[in-house]
Amino acid sequence: MGVSITFRHMDSSDALKAYAREKIERTQKYLRAPLDAQFTLSQERHQFVAEVHLSSGGRQYHARHESEDMYKSIDLVADKVQHQISKAHDTATRNAKGGHSTAEVALEAQADQDEA
Repeated sequence: MGVSITFRHMDSSDALKAYAREKIERTQKYLRAPLDAQFTLSQERHQFVAEVHLSSGGRQYHARHESEDMYKSIDLVADKVQHQISKAHDTATRNAKGGHSTAEVALEAQADQDEA
């Protein structure tokens, strides 16, 4: 697992590095393959921006959030990535089990309505 953290337009902080690393390492439990993450922490005017590019097992995830607090931005960007991973996992599981896609269900419902 590799996590790299880049600071732009702000001073580097060990506390922010440790916090970002801790938050992104929590997402490893949702992934089967080791993750590689690139964090970019920056300040744009009065907003703190946290971006993360995460790759694991051939899949790519990206999230960005900006707010007035860097810790809040890190929290929310980690939540966004976890949501993306969860959504991709749910989709893959549904498709692997032979479930129907949303489009197929909608077409079947439309056909039933037209018959009625």
